[in-house]
Amino acid sequence: MANKLMQQWRAAMAKQKNGAGEQATSDVLYPTGFLALDYLNGTMIHVESDKINTSYKAVGIVDGTSNTFIGRTNCGKSTLVTQIIGNMMRQFPDAVAYIDDIEHSLPSFRKEFLLGLPAEAFKDGGDQQRVFIRDKDITTENVYTQIKALHDLKVNNKTEFEYDTGLYDTSGERIFKLIPSFYFIDSFAMLLPQEIAESDELDAGMGATSTAKKNTQIIKKISQLLRGANIILFTVNHILDDLQMGFLPKPVQVDGLKQGERIPGGKTALYLANNMVRMDEKTTLKDSEGFGIAGKIVEISLVKSRSNSTRRSIPLIFDKTNGYFDNELSLYQFLKSEGAVGGAGRSMYFENYPDAKFSQKEFKSKLKEDKDLQQAFVSTANEYLTKLLSDTKNQHAMDSDGFDINNMVLNM
Repeated sequence: MANKLMQQWRAAMAKQKNGAGEQATSDVLYPTGFLALDYLNGTMIHVESDKINTSYKAVGIVDGTSNTFIGRTNCGKSTLVTQIIGNMMRQFPDAVAYIDDIEHSLPSFRKEFLLGLPAEAFKDGGDQQRVFIRDKDITTENVYTQIKALHDLKVNNKTEFEYDTGLYDTSGERIFKLIPSFYFIDSFAMLLPQEIAESDELDAGMGATSTAKKNTQIIKKISQLLRGANIILFTVNHILDDLQMGFLPKPVQVDGLKQGERIPGGKTALYLANNMVRMDEKTTLKDSEGFGIAGKIVEISLVKSRSNSTRRSIPLIFDKTNGYFDNELSLYQFLKSEGAVGGAGRSMYFENYPDAKFSQKEFKSKLKEDKDLQQAFVSTANEYLTKLLSDTKNQHAMDSDGFDINNMVLNM
């Protein structure tokens, strides 16, 4: 039987012109190209209806959300985010990206290399342009103007930009979304309101207060714009030392920071972000050892997530020689940290696949040619990555198993 109150309320809301009563759509997650990070932020979706009964893995970053990457200088924040945007864009021929490079953190040729798109995608004003990069005259106000314009164009032309995701919501209905778009502010700490950016005065105290207030406003205003138009926002921010005054230590600014650390630019961007990812440089790699590359192991901690728990971290391998995060070596390092790699020297192997042997230094080159090693890598990765997923259905089944403590107490 239909719920009379809900039906009458929906009919009343349908007459409104301000968007009131519009039903929220189900989330879709887009993989970043780094599987351990994707699964760490992922979940199992269970679909149950009269027509369909299935489950699937939803991994990556949720559509239309704000995502913040924090870390010390030179840990690879800009590099990783640029790679992630490129990995996502290549899955959608009509996807576009807007990059506000306030810090000039990466030269243009590095951005093009990391995004992995053809030269036509970067040609200013060209028919095939997909990436718009700014490196000057960037202010809080015109960031909002650009995002608002992108939102309005997509929302007002849904039939042109909407696509069938091929996925189902939990009740068995097909999910349709606007093609994802990407906006990258590098970095949020350097974003200034127009009046301060153009001022000749250098009042640091008032400037910092006004900037934080203005940037708080923009984050609040664009949050719903992002969701409505499937615009995925990325920001990076810097972990700085927090000057301690007095005998008692200051409280930690936000979860994910340690005692004596702070992040500039205010707290609102962190609070409203769907995900906050912390990056910490842990180990230096030498080309004469291990993988045979110069680089470093960067620990990725998902300190805030709205689609999974934040219980652990994963490693990523930064190849300094080539200037990018290596997906295959990062996944291998994750499996190694999980205890899924055995042997030593030239006789290393993945758990349950002792015949597919390799040496760590030759792992990547052998992986391209050895089908047995490929199968061992894929199967082992699937097993350990799946363990990272959240599963609310299974958790609910566990919680409801056995006696009902609430009813037993209430009925005494």
